[in-house]
Amino acid sequence: MLPTSDKVTDLLKSINLRVNTYFCQAIGDPWYIAIQYRPQGIFHIVLEGECYLRESSQQTPIPLTVGDIVAFPTGGAHWLSNSEESQSLEAKNVIRVDDGGEVFLFKTGQVSTFLPEAAEWPNSDFTETQSAKTLLLSCTFSYDTSIHHPLLKDLPCLITINTSNRPDFKWLVMLINVLEQEAKYKSFGSSIIINRLTEVLFIHLLRVHINQRDRPLGYMAALSDPKIGSALHLIHSEVDEHWTVTSLADEVALSRTIFTKRFRELVGMTPKAYLTQTRMDYAKSRLQNSDDSIWSIAERTGYSSESSFNKAFKKYFNITPGQVRK
Repeated sequence: MLPTSDKVTDLLKSINLRVNTYFCQAIGDPWYIAIQYRPQGIFHIVLEGECYLRESSQQTPIPLTVGDIVAFPTGGAHWLSNSEESQSLEAKNVIRVDDGGEVFLFKTGQVSTFLPEAAEWPNSDFTETQSAKTLLLSCTFSYDTSIHHPLLKDLPCLITINTSNRPDFKWLVMLINVLEQEAKYKSFGSSIIINRLTEVLFIHLLRVHINQRDRPLGYMAALSDPKIGSALHLIHSEVDEHWTVTSLADEVALSRTIFTKRFRELVGMTPKAYLTQTRMDYAKSRLQNSDDSIWSIAERTGYSSESSFNKAFKKYFNITPGQVRK
């Protein structure tokens, strides 16, 4: 059976995961950053210095040092500062991270942000005689919010990883080093490489989270189940196969009744509903990201006519395939 982490990778393709990377630099003290809730995720890696993090469910900030990673897969509000005491500061100024205004940071103190394509690595007026500098690599990740996948519902609010003195995280440290080098010593395509590597990093963070759990819960439990996990992999990896509840049950050697019962208990919906959801999500992705005709997409998702596909698609997304294509 395919490892659970590889199945998660398959599923992330279906939600159209996209990332945007930026760097956040704080010099001197005190400084404080407030990051409001956003509907999708964000994570930070400490590249230089140290800081304190507090998230909405915590009262006591936790210290972060070089190599520490904190991820908020569901975009939870959180606060960063140079010390525990600075968590009580008021954020006075607003920083817009990019021209599109995707992320706004509320800050006080000498805090600046810059994108990977910045012409030079900014050092501001930092000198060795000043208080230490803190440098964060931050990444926002977005996905199609019209896709109501159980995986998204079961993502944790917070993932924390300390890579210090962990031989099993050597590969993770190497990936972070490559990201930092691409940012500091830019060459052709550096910004694209950085964003692609942060996509990989996000998937690795989920893998670490899954592997650290003693007992998987929710959708992760479904992926780990030998029978239901195999059925989910078949659904997502063989999109051209017109699976039915009966054929899936046969493939994993269960009766239709037992298969449907176990699937619903673990996934939270019937296999028929899940098949419909997967086909609609796949169809929407092809409409947005390919030049395939609407008829060919309808045929690949199991519909015998374009009109029946249009009707089902509109019922599911409340928008027609033609409107999505435009």
